[in-house]
Amino acid sequence: MPVKFNLYDAWMDPYFYVWAALLAAALVAMVYSIRRYLELKNASDFEDGGQAEIEKPVDAEQAERAEEAEQSELLATHPDLWVEPRPQPGPAAAGPEPLPAPAAAQEPTRAENFVRGIYEGISDLDERMKGIESALSKNHVNSDFTVKFLEDILQDIDSLDKGKIKARIEYLLSDLKK
Repeated sequence: MPVKFNLYDAWMDPYFYVWAALLAAALVAMVYSIRRYLELKNASDFEDGGQAEIEKPVDAEQAERAEEAEQSELLATHPDLWVEPRPQPGPAAAGPEPLPAPAAAQEPTRAENFVRGIYEGISDLDERMKGIESALSKNHVNSDFTVKFLEDILQDIDSLDKGKIKARIEYLLSDLKK
């Protein structure tokens, strides 16, 4: 007799959930890798490896100028990077030349704006919490609770002994003193 496939049985099978989790992990990994590949491909400093080696100059002065130009271009496109200058062979009386300063008037990115918004939103959180705590401590006495508690004591006064009444009144007083 052939086994009939039943959807209810698939939902009850633990292997179904294992395969579903593996499929979800594979999809997440695929989306992440495609996204990372597109970021690398669309980056402004992405070069073809073969052309970069062909265009390098042979002369030492030209090589030095080309290296400085590459560093300044890299610093202009990515101001958050700081590349230490290499020590120059030969007389070092003047010292190494500093790299140009990054552009100060650069527009913040979406991520920076997002983080700044979060920071501004939570910067005064401590002050707001202190305000809430002080407002709650002022209105701590709950008159509805007190009235209800005293009414319950009054209703049960005939059936309660003196020890229980005393314990309830002490509890009420301790709550009111807070």
